[in-house]
Formats: sequence, C-alpha cells, structure tokens
Amino acid sequence: MAEVIPILKQKADFDECIKKLSELCKGDLHSINTLILEKLDSSVPLIQEIGKYLILSGGKRLRPLLTTSCFHLLNNDSTDTFNHIGLAAAVEFIHAATLLHDDVVDLSKDRRGKLTANEVWGNKTSVLVGDFLFSRSFQLMTKYGNLTTLKILSDTSVIISEGEVLEISNDNNLEMNEDTYFKIINGKTASLFSAACQVGGLIGGAKINQHQALKSFGTNFGMAFQLIDDAIDYSSNSKLMGKNLGDDFKEGKITLPIILAYGRSNDEEKQFWKKVITKTNKEEENFNKARELLFKYNCIEDTLVRANHFADVAIDSLSIFKNNEYKSALIKLIEESIKRLY
Repeated sequence: MAEVIPILKQKADFDECIKKLSELCKGDLHSINTLILEKLDSSVPLIQEIGKYLILSGGKRLRPLLTTSCFHLLNNDSTDTFNHIGLAAAVEFIHAATLLHDDVVDLSKDRRGKLTANEVWGNKTSVLVGDFLFSRSFQLMTKYGNLTTLKILSDTSVIISEGEVLEISNDNNLEMNEDTYFKIINGKTASLFSAACQVGGLIGGAKINQHQALKSFGTNFGMAFQLIDDAIDYSSNSKLMGKNLGDDFKEGKITLPIILAYGRSNDEEKQFWKKVITKTNKEEENFNKARELLFKYNCIEDTLVRANHFADVAIDSLSIFKNNEYKSALIKLIEESIKRLY
C-alpha cells in the first residue's frame, strides 16, 4: 500500500477544534486555569516551580474541556455553581501527575518541545511532585465533588496505575496480544477521558442513561485518540506531535502497529523485530526497516480502522443528547482527532 503521508493541515484542523471548544468554554476555562494556579501554590518553592513548568507548558487542557463541555452538554448554563470547575481542575492535576511519572518511567527527555521535568530536576523530585499533584487532585475532589464523583476519579487513579504497570510488565513483549494492548491504553488514556466526561455530566445533573452515555463517549474517544497517537509515531513527523518521530520505537514500546506487524511477519522478519525491539538507541536504518514492514502489512491502515470504530461508538453515544453547540463541538473534535494521522 502507499505510505500515509502526513499533512500538517490536519493537525491544524484538530488544533482549531480545540481552539473552538476552548472559546465555547472560555469563561469556565479561565476559572479552571485560575484555580489550577491557586492550587499549585506551595510553601515549598520547588513544587510550585515544577508544577507550573509542566502544567503551563502549552497543554491543550483537553481533559478539563471534556469535563466542562459535558456539564454544559446537558443544557446546564447555570452560573451559580463552581463544582464542575473544581472537578475539571482535579482531572488536569491527575493528568499532570501521570505525565511526570510517565516521563520518569520512560526516561523521556523532552515533551512539547521542552525538556521534561525529570531531565531538568531529576527523577526523584519529579516523582514526588507528581505525588503532590495527585494529592491536590484529591483535595479538589472532596471539596467540589460528591461521593459518586469521588469514587469515579479515585477508581480511575487506580486504573491508570494498573495500566502503567501492565505496560511495564509487557516491555519488549512481542507476544503481547491486542486484548492486553487495549487494557493498557484504556488504563493509561481512555479511563481519564471517561472519568472527565462522567463527572462533568453528573455535576450537571445527568440521569442514569445520560451518565452511561458519557462514560461510553469518553472511553471510546480515549481509545480512538490513543490509537491514533500510536500510529502517528510511525507515519508522521515531530512537528505534528511535538515529539520526535519514532520515540515509541526507540523506547521499545509495544503498540498496536507493532503487534500487527509482528503477527503478520515471516520468520526472518520476526527475527528483525526481536532484535530491534530489545535494543536501545536504535539506528535510523532499523526504524526505516520497521516502517517498511508496517506499511507492507497494512498495520497503520488497520490501526486507523480500529480507531475509527471507537470514534464511531463515541459519536453514537452522544445521540441521546439534544443537539446543541457543545454536542456539535465534541463530535467535530472526535472526527478531527482521527484525521491527525493523515
């Protein structure tokens, strides 16, 4: 098949969707950012320095945007509640904490075009600041949530940790199957997407069927989003993702494109995969060979097929909600997130 050629316009389209959603939630987003800055305050200056370095480094605030969008999706334009703002901030603190821990585990050196916190301040400090951010998130949960939202976010924190450990336990494991991979990305990514949507809806007065719909929406959106991220590592460039092309490959991460390629390879090609996945500082020629095999066996294309399936389920989950600008923005966001691959 022909190689998927990245077109930077597609990234621009996705960023434009984020921008439009941010504009739609402008007031809420301002309040969320203000609260985040307030809760980054600490008597230990280094905690505040590292927290701001990470959280204010240009992230899209996608997960908090999901929380506030799902709150308003229920046609809830109430201005006398601050609870969804507090929970959105809690979601962002959880996300930031996992980023700090991820970078330590992955020995990452850059994120969003900047040095990672662990590269600047060291692993020990990064882990401890990550713990601080997790603790702040629980303070926000208990202040602005209820028992149901607290359970959702605390359970999600457990699921995220389980996903991280499951991924580590399968490092360099070319025999890993799709089911295990899906458990990993559900834990690492989709679970927090889902939680972000659920708590926003519940604080907005979601009924049981609406709650379940938002849970499905967030989970399936997160699965699709991560699948595209994993495919982009082999089909795009550093400008598109804010990271270097082939980062996952160099770290020996087993993602769906690799799982598919290894399963479809002949004996000689399987030996190639066994050699390169277990090596660090992989050579450029090995990465080029890996990409050739991925395209030979339609692995990027088939990863996109799976991502589209999850995206379709996510969009269908919103069908029970009345049409409004938030619903339209969320559907457009999913559609454009899939197109990032092209």
